[in-house]
Amino acid sequence: MNETLPALSPNYASQRAHVFTEATEVHGKWPVEFQFRPARGDHRNLLVVFSSVGSKYGFGNALDSVQCNILRIRDHFDSGASYYVARNMDFTVTESIQALIESFMERLGVSREQVTLLGASKGGSAALYYGVKFGYKNIVASTPQYFLGSYSHGHGQLGDAVLGEGQSAENVAIMDSVMKDLLAKETDFDRNVYLVSSPGDYQHEQEVEHYLPALRAYGNFNFLFVDSPTVRRHEEVVRQGLPSILSIVYALTEGAAPRWGEVRTGPAAPEDEEAAAAHLAELRETDTALAVLTRAEVADGRLRLSGHGFIPGLPRQGEVKEEKRLVLERRGRTWTYPLTSTREIRLYREYFDEYFCEYGQGGFRTPDDLILESLPRGTYEVSVCLTSPEEKIERRTRLIAQRAIDTRQAVGDSEVLVRGSRNGVKITKRRILSPESEGVRFSLKNSWKRDRRVHAEGVFFLPGRNADKKNHALYYLVLRGRRGCFSFPLEVRKNAKVVRPHVGPGDIGSYHSGYFSTPDDAGVDVSAVPAGRYRMHISMSTGGALFTKKAGSLFLGRSR
Repeated sequence: MNETLPALSPNYASQRAHVFTEATEVHGKWPVEFQFRPARGDHRNLLVVFSSVGSKYGFGNALDSVQCNILRIRDHFDSGASYYVARNMDFTVTESIQALIESFMERLGVSREQVTLLGASKGGSAALYYGVKFGYKNIVASTPQYFLGSYSHGHGQLGDAVLGEGQSAENVAIMDSVMKDLLAKETDFDRNVYLVSSPGDYQHEQEVEHYLPALRAYGNFNFLFVDSPTVRRHEEVVRQGLPSILSIVYALTEGAAPRWGEVRTGPAAPEDEEAAAAHLAELRETDTALAVLTRAEVADGRLRLSGHGFIPGLPRQGEVKEEKRLVLERRGRTWTYPLTSTREIRLYREYFDEYFCEYGQGGFRTPDDLILESLPRGTYEVSVCLTSPEEKIERRTRLIAQRAIDTRQAVGDSEVLVRGSRNGVKITKRRILSPESEGVRFSLKNSWKRDRRVHAEGVFFLPGRNADKKNHALYYLVLRGRRGCFSFPLEVRKNAKVVRPHVGPGDIGSYHSGYFSTPDDAGVDVSAVPAGRYRMHISMSTGGALFTKKAGSLFLGRSR
C-alpha cells in the first residue's frame, strides 16, 4: 500500500551534535579560521581559546569536559602567524579577530562578562591582549610572552610572519612595546585575571615577571605558580598546571570567579634528597625493567623500532651507562640485536615515581643495519635485555606498546608485521603469497605494462569484514617467476560505484574502499626485477590474515 508522505526533514539530533566544526569567516580585511563547539545543555557562556606556537587550535582535547560554547581561533593569516596582533606589522588582524568574537557573542546572546579568554604561551599573550584592549572580564593566561617582538625575532617562520621580511629592529621595538603600552593605558581594573607560570620555565624571568606589576593592580588578580620537578621546559607548565587551569575555566564559564590570590602549587616542600636517593636506589634493586615500543616501521627490508627502555631508579653512585639488546624468541630459539640508546627529554614526567629521575638516555632505536632477509619466517615474541655492567645487573622484560601498533610491509617474497599492545609485541614474517584464497571478492579491472612500469587495479575485499576506510587493509602487487618473487605496495582507493556490484545479496557490510591501484595510477617501477616471465598476483593483508588472487602473467624484457 502506497501512502503520500511528507519530504524528509533534517534530524534535530544531528543538527545539535556536540562536536567541533571548522570554518572560515571574513571579518574586515582578513579571513579568520576557527573551530566552534556549541554548549552541552544550559551552559551558555563562551570560552574563546587562542593557540600556542606550533599548534593549530589551542588545548586540543583537554577541553572535552568543558560544557559551555567554545570558540577556538587559529593564528593563520595569509599562510602565516600574527601573534593574533599583527601580520607583517599590519595590525588590522586584531580588528578581524575581534569582529569574529563579537559576531559569536551576538549569535549566542552573551555579554562580555560571560566571555572567558584562554591561552597558553603565544595564546596567553593573546588572551591578555584582547581581554584588556576590548574589555573582557575573564582572562586565563598561561606562560604569556611580554616582549612579542624579541620573542618573534629569529623564531622560525614566526619572525618574518609577524615582523615582516628582514625583521627590522624598529619593528621588533614596536612589537615589544605592545603589551607594555596596552597595560599602561588600562583604566578598568574590575577584571578576573589568572596568570600561570613556573620557576621551571626559563620564560618566567624572561617574560612573565614583567607582567606582574601591572596585573597586580586588578581587583581579582590570581597568580598560580606551578612548582614541580617535572616542569623543566616552557611547554610543560600548562601540562602540569592543567587541573588547576581547567578548574578555573569550569568556574568562570559557570559565572563564578575564584579568588585564589597568589598561590604556589606542587609539593609542600622541596624534595628530600636523601629520601629521594634511598627510594630510587631501592627501586633500582627491584627486579623490574621497562621496555615500551612507541614507533615501528618496516622499509627497504629493514626493521626500525624505537621506544623507551631502561632500568628504573638510580644507583647511589649516580647515572651509569646501560646496554640494550632486542631479543626475538621462537620455538626455543633466540635472535638478538644490539639497540642504540637515545636521548629522551620527557621521561621524567611520564615515568615519575614519587621522586624525580631524569632517564636522559632512556630511549632506544634499532641500528640501521637490522635487515630482515635472513630472519626465518614465523612469529616472534619480542623482549628487551637491559644491562648495567658497572652494577652487574642484567634484566630482560617483555616489550609492550601503550598504544596499539600494527605496522606491516612487504619485504621481497615475505610480509613483515609488527603488532603491539599492552600485552606485548610480536613480529611476524610470513609468505607474501597465500594459497589461492576462497571466499573473497576479487575482480581485476585494469592492468598494463609500459616500459619498466606495471599497473594493476581492481576490487578486493572480504565479505563480512568492513572495507570502509583506507586503513582497512594493505594491498601488494607480487611478481613471481624463476628469478625470484618481488612485491610492491599498492594504494587503497574509495570506489563505491565499482565495488557495489560485487557485494552479495543480503550483505549489509560497507566495502566502498575495497579497491586497490598503483599509486596515482602511474604503475610501479619494476626496473630492478630481472628479465623473464612472471605470474602476477594481488595480496591483501588485513587483520591477522593474508589473501592472494592471481592476476595474469607478463614478460619483462631486459632494461636498456
